[in-house]
Order: sequence, then structure tokens, then C-alpha cells
Amino acid sequence: MEQEILVQETAGVARLGELVRVSLPCEPGSLPFDRLVGVLPPAGDVLACQQRVLKRWPDGSTKWLLIDFPAAVPAGGAAIYRIAPVSASLPVVAGLEVVAGPASWEVRTGAGTFTVDARNFRPLLSVSREGEELLGAGASRCRLIIDGRELDPVLEVVELEDPGPLRAVLRLCGHFDGTGMLHQLRFTCRLHFFAGSLALRMEFTLHNAAAARHSGGLWDLGDPGSVLISELSWGVSLPEARRESISLFPADQAHVFRMPGGQGVTLYQESSGGANWQSANHRNRDGVVPLQHRGYLIESEGRKLGSGLRAEPTLWCGGAVGVGLAAALPTCWQEFPKELRVGAGWLEVGFLPGRFPDLHELQGGERKTHCVELDFLAPADPLFGALAPLRATLAPRHYRDCGIFFDLPFPGDLVSRFTGPQDLLGKREMLDEYGWRNFGEVYADHEAVGHQEGGCFVSHYNNQYDLCGGAYRQFFATGDLRWRELAGDLARHVLDIDIYHTDEDRDEYNHGLFWHTSHYIDAGLSTHRTMSREHLKEKDPRFYGGGPGYEHCYTTGLAYHYFLTGNPEYRNAVVGLALWCFRALTGSRTVLATLHQTVRNLKLLRHYGVESRPLFPRFPLTRGTGNGLTACLDAFEVTGEPRFLALAEELILGALHPDDDLAARDLLNAEICWSYTVLLAALGKYLHKKEELGQLDEAYQYGRASLLAYARWMLDHEYPYLDKPEKLEFPNETWAGQDLRKAVVLYHAARLDGALAPRFLLRARELYDTATLQLAAFPTSTLTRPVALMLQNGWIGGALEAGAPPLAPVPPQLRALPGQPAQVLSILPVLARCVGELCYALGHLDLRREAAWLRARVGA
Repeated sequence: MEQEILVQETAGVARLGELVRVSLPCEPGSLPFDRLVGVLPPAGDVLACQQRVLKRWPDGSTKWLLIDFPAAVPAGGAAIYRIAPVSASLPVVAGLEVVAGPASWEVRTGAGTFTVDARNFRPLLSVSREGEELLGAGASRCRLIIDGRELDPVLEVVELEDPGPLRAVLRLCGHFDGTGMLHQLRFTCRLHFFAGSLALRMEFTLHNAAAARHSGGLWDLGDPGSVLISELSWGVSLPEARRESISLFPADQAHVFRMPGGQGVTLYQESSGGANWQSANHRNRDGVVPLQHRGYLIESEGRKLGSGLRAEPTLWCGGAVGVGLAAALPTCWQEFPKELRVGAGWLEVGFLPGRFPDLHELQGGERKTHCVELDFLAPADPLFGALAPLRATLAPRHYRDCGIFFDLPFPGDLVSRFTGPQDLLGKREMLDEYGWRNFGEVYADHEAVGHQEGGCFVSHYNNQYDLCGGAYRQFFATGDLRWRELAGDLARHVLDIDIYHTDEDRDEYNHGLFWHTSHYIDAGLSTHRTMSREHLKEKDPRFYGGGPGYEHCYTTGLAYHYFLTGNPEYRNAVVGLALWCFRALTGSRTVLATLHQTVRNLKLLRHYGVESRPLFPRFPLTRGTGNGLTACLDAFEVTGEPRFLALAEELILGALHPDDDLAARDLLNAEICWSYTVLLAALGKYLHKKEELGQLDEAYQYGRASLLAYARWMLDHEYPYLDKPEKLEFPNETWAGQDLRKAVVLYHAARLDGALAPRFLLRARELYDTATLQLAAFPTSTLTRPVALMLQNGWIGGALEAGAPPLAPVPPQLRALPGQPAQVLSILPVLARCVGELCYALGHLDLRREAAWLRARVGA
């Protein structure tokens, strides 16, 4: 195993010893369990580095390896580092030392010592160097103001999340204490420390753990579950020696405001500064856009010193020796409003500034992570590198050759014929997809087709078809860092905003993923939560409303993000979404929920005539079950826990069978049944995973036989959807995008049946070629939804071009497969399922869960 890492500098600032993080995908067996790797610079000896195995292959060898190492790169230049196994021991580094105590934790970096309060959340008690205290009286503070009251942050947990030796992370968790808040507002703070440095990265997440009330299934701003915040800020006290001089760099090194320390200065970014800075995307709970200033203002002592559009600010406070404290705000204008100020002996960061011309609404189950970079030993031209860190990338061949991915696109793939990362990033400007709640989201411009009224049409995509995962695969395949930027920003947005972070609502909603906003109508006041009261002008309230839905569950992009960053929040998100989706598919499994579902099933009997009754499988043959299957596989991948593989197999067993009556499935009813291919594509992913594990067991054979049964039916019956437009409500480019997935399913089938492989591949090629021609015929194929479908499934074109895939191993023949085909909906299957579910619910009876199930529905 040997891999090259290209490290690039883009800010025009020479770097020496800056810590770089990169994640290496490794081929099976290339890095055995007890083998170390070293980092070799362009010239010189092996570097000290920090290594963490994120995932292992079944044989124990490393699959994903996270490495931190110090890099040196000239301004605007690049350097190539090599990663290779080493036989000798790695260089010993006198790195970070973290010492826990009952009252405080000490982090000794070699350049100085940080002392973190373990009893009260500040979080810094002291920063010192060679006996000199670098904080003033008061040390540091966090302020949250609601209704004119400052709430106290109560610290509950301090733990060492990453022990070093080059980078260490402390995680602090707690809640804000206030009358009537009942621990509703929670916080998590991650402090990143670096060996040989007094730099500090602080990531602060504010979380409204309460549920939204969503009366009538509507999720508007102004919901009673929201919290209206006047100000959220954090600051550090400056000692006298660091109050003598102030330098503010609003956007780059060329422009600077310098002033004596006796004066205060503030940079305040109120809006994005873009052409559409007052977009309807920024309407508040009253339906009003409160923004008054385009871009940012710089003020001192009440005087305006300057203004601009998009700030990327750094602020330095120091003394005569030319060393001081610097602060930088990454994504300042992108996640407006933000404020960076110094005055009255404090340097403060306004994460949610008090001067904003509105209150900041944090919805029930919503959270937001804010970041600030600090350096307590900074020269007077500080921290520009923190706003543009070194970029480390691997050559695409490493991702293609590692054996982890079967679905990487090839160069010049389908996506590149229609769009590129610059186009998707550019869509942000159309809607002004900026601000702390919006940044990272992708504009759902396909919903605006046919919009005739004036003004901006607001619609959010919420990662449908896992656009995040598709963008990451493009990055792996091309090395284009813009794809990584797009995917990373989207992953951060999904984690904070699109996932419903609460335990207080219905089981089928808690910790779920919100749907994209409603089709073909403006999002109204629902932000990223689908349903708005403004939609009732066009929707029948009897058939409208709802919350997170299991058919909208996408986890693979979040799993990629975890493997690239090592951030455990994304691993936890994948696990949470998998459990939510499975729970939503099975139901709450309480006594009351079981009885409620039985009544609904009996109503179905009345709805359908005896001759037209559908099949009655445990799980539907839809994208919901398919996305749940993928989520369980992703959860297994990020944790290694066998329970998730067992959940995946339970979904397969309950959704389809090799002997199903496929005519009764009505699969050619495109408007209703189109998404059955989502489940079959996920089944193909499951079979790949079982082969990797060497588990050609009964469950594998069941899945294999099921996929082949459906694929053989597809050979004889499936057709391009747009060949029969009369069967479609909206015969547009999206249907051609969906056809790509049919080719994926047939490609999977070709691996499993050598005799039929030529027919499977020929039909896959025909479907793919027709889909590409039909996509090219629509000018709207560059819109977000068709692009997302191409990102998800377009890789199949290159795979087909490469020829027949290697055949999967042939498992030993079973006498009989488990399970039974789906039965027709009738009284006996309904009652049998009811009895089985009731027995389970009674065996796991929990009166608190029963009461919570009832309370969630009575309250709604």
C-alpha cells in the first residue's frame, strides 16, 4: 500500500507545520491489523502523525484510516506527501497532554496550557504560556438572552472525544437553565486543540430539544415549540497587555482597519450581500423579510467606518511585541447574521447577534452549529489560513482501486454532460440559499417550472435521492474539490436542520428526516419542513399535512462524510436515521399502535373489492423499504454492529419473495409503483456487502433469488416510462432519470446469473441509452431533481461500457428458502398480523410508551 496526497495552498499564505487531516481508503489486506503507516514529506524523514482506524475489512485489515500530519506548503503552491507502511517505529512526538480533574481539565500543547472549566460552562478558565496569563479577568463567557433574560449554561458532561497526540478534542454538553425551559435548550461544544500551538477551534451547537406542535400537520415558523432568541454570543476577556492595538481584516489581507486599543470595533454581517439578499427565502414567522442592510458594516464607537458585501473576517488584539489574540469566522457571510467585535476589554463573537432586526427562531427539534477559530499566540497578520485551510486530496485511482465502491462514475460520465459542481453551487445565488438555516441546502429549482407569478419561488430539496452521496462519489471519481465542498456543506446542513432532533414527538417523526418542501408550490413559512399553512389556499386540509417520512431517508452521503472527517456526529446521524426508518416501517409496536394499525387494515378491506384486493406484505415494495434497507446497511458500515445487518434482512424478508405473484404487484402502474426499483437497487447493495463478509448464507440466498425473480420479470415487461406518456401525470425528464435505476438493477442481476447475464446487460444498455437520449431532449434536465437522479444512478453508463461485471460467487443450494410469498389482503392475514404484533407489544409492554403514543396524537 502506497498512496500520494496532494496538499494545496489557496490563500496565498505560506504554511509551516499546519495540521492536515486526510482519510485513506485501503484495499483489503493492504494494511494488516498490526501494521503502521508513515507520512513522508517531499524531502526529509518520516513525519510524526496521528492515526485512527475508522473501519476494518472482515480480515481485520484497515479499510478507512484517518491521518493527521503537519504539512509545509509555499504560498499559493502545492506539495506531494506519500503514505506508506513502515517497518520501524514512528517518530515520537512530545504532543498534547490532557489531564482531567474534578474542577477543571488541562490541555498542555507544548506551546502553552489551556484550562477548561469542568463545573461551569465558560468554557475557558485560563490560557497561559511560560507563566503568563493570556486571558483577562472573567476569562470567557457564553451568553444566551431570551425575553430580556440571560440564561445560565449548565454543564453536564466533559469528555475526551479524541485523545491526540497531534489533535485532541474535548466535548462539553449541557443545557441552558431558565424558568419554564425544562432543559429544552441544550448545547454541545467541541474544543479542538493542536500540538505545538495555542490555536483553538470551537464548534458550538445550540439545540432546541422540544418537539414542534405542528397543529394540523403544518410546520410553520412561529410554532409554539419554537424558541425566540435575542442573542447568542461567546467571548474571551483580554488582559491589559492585549488591548493596546486592534486590527480588523474584513475580507482579505489587502484591507485592514487599525485602531488603538481604547476604541471598540465591530464587524456585523446582516445578510449574504448577494444580488437576491432580500429573497423571500428569508421571511420570518410573520411572513416578513426583516433584513435591512446588504452585506456587512464596520463600526467603531457608533461611527460607520466602512461596509462591504461578503465578509471573511479576522480580528486581532495585541500589544507592542506584535503578538496577540486573533479570531476568525469561517462561513461568516454564508451563515449570516454574524458579528465579530472587541470592546470593554472583551473579544466577542455574535453567533446570533443581538442587533439583528428580528428575533432568531430555533424551531422545535432544530439545532445549529457555529464555529470560531482562535489563536492566542498570533502575529499581527493572523489566521488567514484558518479561513482557507490546506486542502489534501488523493488521486481518484485510489478510490477506484480500493475495492470499497462498486458505483463510482467514470470520467466523462452522464452527469458531466448536463452539469457540474459550479452549476449546483451557482443555484445558491438564485434563491439566496444562505443564512444559518439555509446554507448548504440545494435549491429545488425543478419545482419552479411553470411558476408564472412574480418574485422568487422558494423550494428546498432536503437531500432527496441522496444528492450528498452522489456529489461525494463525483469527488472520489474526479478529485474535483468543488464536489467535496458541495457535499460537505450539504451534509452539515442535513445534520443540523433537516433531521428532526427530538424525543418528544411521535415515534414515526422523532429523529427522522424531513421531506423536501411541497411539490410545485412555494415553501411558504415551512422553511425546510414541507408543510405550511399558506399551502391550504391550494390544498385540501383533509388530505394534507404530516412530518418526517420514512420514504425520505438518505444516509450514504452522511456515512461518506463520517469516513472522510472522523466526526462521530455523522456516524450517530446514520445510526439514528436507520433506527427511525425501521421504527417507522414497523410502527411503534405498542399495544395502542397495533390496535390502531389493525383498524386501518380492516378499513382497507372495505375499500377494495374482493376482485381487486392488493397483496399484503409486511413491508411495502417501495422506496421507503429500499431507503430503510440502505440506511441499515450504512449503519452496519459505520458501526460494525451485526444488529443492523439483521434489521436489513428483516426488511428484505418482509418485503418480497422469489415466488411473489408479480402480476398482482401491479409494477407497471408507474405513478404508484415506480419506486420498487429503489428497493431492488438496495438489495443489490446488500448482496455486495454479504459477499464482502463471506456470508453466503440463507439470508444471502433469499435476497439473491428475490432479486433475480424480479429482474427476470423486468426483462420481459419493463419499458422506458416516457414511451407511454399517457400513463403519466407529468411526463417530464424525471421519468427518464428514474429509468437509469432499472439499468442498475439489471446490472446487479447480471452478476448473479451467468446464463442470463448477456440478456440482462443488453436490456440494461437499451434502458440506459434511451434514458440518456430522453434526458438530452429536455432543457429542464439540468434542474436539481434530474441531476440528483443522475448523480445517484448515472455511474451505470460507465459500468456497462466497461463490460460484463465479475460473476458473484455461487452459494450452496438450499432445499427451501425461508418465508412465504406476500398474501392477498384478506381478513385472515390482517388478523394474523394483529395477533403477532399484539403478542410482541404485550411482551414488551411499557406504560410510559403507551402514554407517550397516546399523548402525541391527542396533542396533535
